[in-house]
Amino acid sequence: MTIIYAILAIAGLLWGTIWMIRGSLLHGCMALLVATSTFGVLFFEFKAGIHLSLDRLALIGLVGAFVVQWKLGRVQLRSWMTIDYVIAALMAVIFINSCFLPWGGESLVIQHFLNGYLIPLTLYVIARNLDYTERSVRHILIFLVVFGIYLATTGVLEGLGQYSFLFPRYIADPKIGLHFGRARGPMVQSVSYGVYLSTCLLAVWILRDHVSAKWRTALYMLLPLFLAAVFFTKTRTVWLGAGGSLLIVLWLTLQGRARAIVIGGLFAAALLGGLTKMDGIIGLKREGTVQDTRNSVSMRASFAYVSWQMFLDSPIVGHGFTQFKEAKLDYLGDRKVDLILESIRDYDHHNTFLSILVDLGIVGFIPFLAMYYYWTRDAWRLAHREEPPWAKSLGVLFLGVIVISWMQMFGHEITYTPIDHLLIFCVAGMAMGIKQQFDPVVAVDPRLARAPSRQQPTTTLERRTT
Repeated sequence: MTIIYAILAIAGLLWGTIWMIRGSLLHGCMALLVATSTFGVLFFEFKAGIHLSLDRLALIGLVGAFVVQWKLGRVQLRSWMTIDYVIAALMAVIFINSCFLPWGGESLVIQHFLNGYLIPLTLYVIARNLDYTERSVRHILIFLVVFGIYLATTGVLEGLGQYSFLFPRYIADPKIGLHFGRARGPMVQSVSYGVYLSTCLLAVWILRDHVSAKWRTALYMLLPLFLAAVFFTKTRTVWLGAGGSLLIVLWLTLQGRARAIVIGGLFAAALLGGLTKMDGIIGLKREGTVQDTRNSVSMRASFAYVSWQMFLDSPIVGHGFTQFKEAKLDYLGDRKVDLILESIRDYDHHNTFLSILVDLGIVGFIPFLAMYYYWTRDAWRLAHREEPPWAKSLGVLFLGVIVISWMQMFGHEITYTPIDHLLIFCVAGMAMGIKQQFDPVVAVDPRLARAPSRQQPTTTLERRTT
């Protein structure tokens, strides 16, 4: 067995070296998304001094390839934009805040910082500094559609109880992950699964503008499969994220009467369904009882009240990164409010915004909101570009991803694992990279300006510097 491992290691080292020098970093980014969400430690893990898994090896390989190709001159670093300084400020606040906390023993500070922020930031930096063309954007959309077909099929099989057909097999294990009985995919958690599935759903619609009529029909036929998988998540925030993002994308991609009919019809159907089925939505039967679901809804108020009281006690710097679960215990005995505060004793936070506000205070909350503000602003500008249309597509996709992520963050803490933020930061890096590619204002350093490719227009600044 040792000989086999040695042969595989040598072969992997050889092909890995070749890919680091000549491989596509964009394809590497997409491979890392699949490895992290589908082939992580639950799929395969081995010990070689430290615990390693396919997703960790993929991350190491991608970073190594980026550094090698940068040193060889195949990648040039772009100048910083405002959003990059905002992200740097957020990371600095988290790091400084964490320095005053215990890192040893049972502390989750390093793990949370690494998984929720540093790994996604690494992918953002790589995607942010790549060159994009119409072909590469088409590859991104095709990848999301193909991956989405797998995710949607998996979710429908879970919804129908056909666990024997699932791959990887750990998805069918009720002892692994959360939300068994719902569609939760290889992420074994319906919220993270919903983030990826909803993003892939948007890609199905956006890709239709980049293919022939025959393939466009095939894409339309995929929509019911994706929508069925979204339904089987039985998660309200996933439904809101998928529905809200789809409305935004339809608004930006349809024109005239078609836009009015489709948007109006969907909005009316959603409003009618919400008003007539509100009790059923609140008391949705999932993996537990109906009462468990109602309790889940009522716990949100307890989380909000406790979080606000904690914020009032430490509004500037917060109670410490990742400290909510322990710090909240002193507030559960409050009897001034008619809420069952003890119900949240054993839980981490259920709202990303409140979690950051409590942990980091105003100094962390402001750059976090500013990050999403600048992302939204730049994605909106990119989505309204006249030319080229493929650049607009990534702006539309990113706006949809922002809506998806915000809906989840209102109901869940999505930063404890790298899965959700990895996709969000990856699409953000792609969108910001494309925006800067066609924005002569931000490329202020002629030494960092790029020679235009045959598939992208020459900007005003590039004409001046050549």
